Amino acid sequence: MLNQNKVSKFNQIFDYLHEHIIAVIIIVAILAGGICTAIILNDQGDANETETSITEYQPMKTVYFAMDKVSSLNPLSSTEEDTYYISKLVFSSLFRLDETLNIEKDLVKKYTANSKSGTVSLTLRNDAVFSDGNPLTAHDVRFTVEQIQSIGEKSPYYEYISKIETVETDLENPNKLTIKFKKVSDAALDNLVFPIVSEQSFKKDEIKPVGSGQYAYGSYTNKKVLKLKANKHYYGEPPVNSLQFKVISDKSNTPGLMTIDSITATVTTDTAVSIEAEDKGLQTTSIPSNEVEYIGFNFKNQYLKDVRVRQAIAKIINCKSIIHDSYGGAGMESDSVYYPGFLGYENKGDAYAQDQVGASQLLKDCGFIDSDENGFLENKNGKEVELTILVNRNNDSRVDAAETICSELNKIGIKASVKSLSWKKYKEALEKKKFDLYLGGYQFDQKYNLKALFSKNNKINYKNEDVLAYVKQLEKTLTAEEQKEVYGKLKTVLTEELPYYCICYKTYSFISVKRFKADTIPTFFQHYRGCDTWQWEKVMTTKIEDEEQE
Repeated sequence: MLNQNKVSKFNQIFDYLHEHIIAVIIIVAILAGGICTAIILNDQGDANETETSITEYQPMKTVYFAMDKVSSLNPLSSTEEDTYYISKLVFSSLFRLDETLNIEKDLVKKYTANSKSGTVSLTLRNDAVFSDGNPLTAHDVRFTVEQIQSIGEKSPYYEYISKIETVETDLENPNKLTIKFKKVSDAALDNLVFPIVSEQSFKKDEIKPVGSGQYAYGSYTNKKVLKLKANKHYYGEPPVNSLQFKVISDKSNTPGLMTIDSITATVTTDTAVSIEAEDKGLQTTSIPSNEVEYIGFNFKNQYLKDVRVRQAIAKIINCKSIIHDSYGGAGMESDSVYYPGFLGYENKGDAYAQDQVGASQLLKDCGFIDSDENGFLENKNGKEVELTILVNRNNDSRVDAAETICSELNKIGIKASVKSLSWKKYKEALEKKKFDLYLGGYQFDQKYNLKALFSKNNKINYKNEDVLAYVKQLEKTLTAEEQKEVYGKLKTVLTEELPYYCICYKTYSFISVKRFKADTIPTFFQHYRGCDTWQWEKVMTTKIEDEEQE
């Protein structure tokens, strides 16, 4: 508590200032002006020295990435994520996938495929050479297959190799071989995208890999900085840039390191990191992932087996809004459950744009009416049209999306509810096919084999022999043109019949420094795609002291 005398004194001072407020303001203004003048005069006369800074931009020929510490750079056995993506720079493969997941030749010069026998006869290019100068031959391909087979399921490429029965080399031509698959249905060229290692130079505990890709191993100093240099024996265009991978203990700090040009670019699946990058003014580009979110319709349901009901449900959903509100904006609309732009077909976005009037008309065409005017439709037997959306409660985004869809369905007269179950119970319900429609997701590998969604034992009781035939054809030894033709037919049927409705494809973020240009950007399966020609400039700030003469 304040002392009474102090309070009285304070009041006296306050009363005095109040009575002379104008004079006080004038005095303060004069003092402030005097101080400013003194500072200015002092600056002008202080040693006549001024300091300025010049900002320049230096073009760089080294691209810097963040990585975790890796124990091995052996692409055949390592399950470390960084090794997987880096190996695509160091090693070549028989075939590779372009940005639309269509097949293209890499080490292969020409080939013939026999879809009836499940065999592929290959001729390798003559100029394929490993970074140590040894030529790449059919024997290296056979050796690679044998190595992966010996590693077994621990190899990230075992799923591809497990489908191969034999690799036969030509006695007269070291660049010729024939690969026979165990099943005709597995004889697909996109099973031949594994890295080829050198029989002569390969070591299981590989830390100095020898490949035939664009880049060659340079050094891995104290397991802190991995350097890759141009492979002087590479058969294609030599890379413009050298690469350095810096071991970072916490990759979430990457945006901060990019603001000081310590890291040039990165691909992240972390939405928080992407938001931070945008806040820091870094360049960010969304790239489609291999993770799809979709609705599956149970064809055993009395309502959902009618395509008009499925289409009405699709038309009532606002995918753009759900992406923004439920998935934090980290998603993109797609016209198919297949990868956006799959095999070169343009992705036109939502195949069923939101149309409440159109949705209501489709339901009316089904004979549904609201006879008691309670806001919900009834079928011809007077029973209200009810549907339940199954969702797993451990996925907040999916639950939120399901609630939104439920609300929209109620608006057009379908009495909808959400059934949120634990992951275990959710999977059990799917296996037993006890649901009306479900909101689910799928993460595909780069081969994009969707047999599980359309097989005879699929979870939604969907049966279409043409669709299944098309899906199986995509897994056979077709050329890029043949694959695209088959997919075109498949896509048309899937759009019309709508067994699954794509809510969105999740997106990853490609983040780069501010002064950066790239003609080619990464994909979900090739995080360093195009880095050989990326252009960027480092900020160079120089302080200059000028001596002025009096």
